[in-house]
Amino acid sequence: MAKCTICNSRKGKRKCPASETFICSLCCGESRSGEKCAGCSFFSGKSAPRNYRKLPYYTINEMEASGENERISMVIENSLSLIWNRDKRQVNDHTVQRLVEMLLDQYHFGEPQNTTNETVLADGYRTLQEEIAENLGQVPAEQLVKVLGAIYRSIQRRSSGGSSYLQFINHFTGGMYMANEQ
Repeated sequence: MAKCTICNSRKGKRKCPASETFICSLCCGESRSGEKCAGCSFFSGKSAPRNYRKLPYYTINEMEASGENERISMVIENSLSLIWNRDKRQVNDHTVQRLVEMLLDQYHFGEPQNTTNETVLADGYRTLQEEIAENLGQVPAEQLVKVLGAIYRSIQRRSSGGSSYLQFINHFTGGMYMANEQ
């Protein structure tokens, strides 16, 4: 079997309709696009689901050791608490996890700002964007991503299906958002 015509290091096992040569599965996955791969059995038009747990993050110790990281986290978690307190019927741990994923999509993966048809997510995302612009505009994207990664892991650790993570952070941020609302 011939070598991949793109990387020239692995076996080319897939016939690529765009290049009309054999390429390896890794190069196939990395070079796909809608224009050249339409109709190919290996192209679904959707990107693979993202594993947010594999993104960079600060450990619990790194968060505790940095006042700046804690401040960034407090701004974001304060906003998540505010979003929950505005609408406890529709907002739960899954909702805020999705909001953090939307921020990671923007700041880590470089996607344009998210648009969604779900009003709860759209309103929550707008709230988070306003808080980030107002209070965290000078924070480097890499640092923001690592703090968001730590928050994502915290949601995963503390959530048991309902709003247990939100109840936890509300205990620490509840007084802040009430003071800001007045």
